[in-house]
Amino acid sequence: MKIKLLPIYLTIAVMALLQSCSKDDNNDSGKQTALTLKLVNPTDLTSVTFSDLSVSFKELNTGKVTPSSAFVNNNLSINLNEGSYEISVDGKIKYDADGTIVEASVSGYKESVVVTGGTAVVSLNLFLKTTQSDFVIEEIFFTGTKTAEGKQYQGDKYFKIHNNTDHILYADGLMIAQSEFMTVDKQDYTPNIMAQSFAASAIAIVPGTGKTYPIAPGEFFIIADDAINHKEYNPGSIDLRTATFEFYTEDADDVDNPAVPNMENLFSSMIIHNRGFKSFVIARLPVSKNTYLADYTYDYEYNLVFGGESYPMGESVYSIPNAWIVDAVNLSVQSEFKWIVTAPSLDKGWTYCGKVDADQTRYGKSVRRKVLSTTSNGKKILKDTNNSTLDFSPEAKPSLMN
Repeated sequence: MKIKLLPIYLTIAVMALLQSCSKDDNNDSGKQTALTLKLVNPTDLTSVTFSDLSVSFKELNTGKVTPSSAFVNNNLSINLNEGSYEISVDGKIKYDADGTIVEASVSGYKESVVVTGGTAVVSLNLFLKTTQSDFVIEEIFFTGTKTAEGKQYQGDKYFKIHNNTDHILYADGLMIAQSEFMTVDKQDYTPNIMAQSFAASAIAIVPGTGKTYPIAPGEFFIIADDAINHKEYNPGSIDLRTATFEFYTEDADDVDNPAVPNMENLFSSMIIHNRGFKSFVIARLPVSKNTYLADYTYDYEYNLVFGGESYPMGESVYSIPNAWIVDAVNLSVQSEFKWIVTAPSLDKGWTYCGKVDADQTRYGKSVRRKVLSTTSNGKKILKDTNNSTLDFSPEAKPSLMN
């Protein structure tokens, strides 16, 4: 299904290039630009009015954040030092839906905006924030561990999925997918469907008949890479025998715990990227699996420029409509981040384990969603603003690691 056209020697060269890339140093010339930010209304909405709009401009080299809220008719004028900026907008919206006035939250995000010259104009598309009541990704342990000899240990990664509602949810049929695109490598993909769908390199589905796996409010379930006691092979690892599910591939050198149900591989096998180059979503599948596999392929092209030459590339994968997605987490590396690979309505931030590429200190760390509050019966309510930068603690101690 997936066709790679890049020659092997070029693949190796590109991997080396990715490992050596870093942000340019900021010269901070002191020059300023009069920037006009123009907000573009969410598509297909009429009679739109905004309130409580706020925007932040984060200069990517210095980390300096400049906030503002002085919008006039969807436009904001501000003087900024020349540089490369990450722009984020939040606010509230009212619009007409067939004669009914609807209130909702709205957000927008744009990365790597180069601000230079005397004046500049930037347009930013706004999206309605999703407010679905379903599972959220509580934790991703993607880095793995190291042995006492300093070798990388495989198989002890996991996902922790949390019921953030006040009612029972069923895990049956929940999809988990890893992104096709990398947050550390931005290309001009054609067609670019990111505003409508998520391009997936691997998709797995929780088994069950519909009500086989109930998860109570405030409870969670674990999807393990391999649901075994990894401490027997690496004392610094984790015992994952109590995981709820595990990823398993029959035709690969994989370990199967017969006491733990296997995830169903809908497309490709889930090989979790251990540096955080890729992102993850969970979603509900409203059509049959056969219909999905027949109707939701995604073919894209781009030109890879390397060594002064342009190489045409093409891939065929699957896409998940954004409307099906109930939660998303963008992962990246601090020194290598280029863009988020989801629509900002799903997640307009990102989190990490490792400040530089191949950071040796990332092992044994996870990203964990912050606790917003605790109910009277001791159940956690997790923070969920659709912004992983704000919602997650990076480089945290894995919750399952003693």
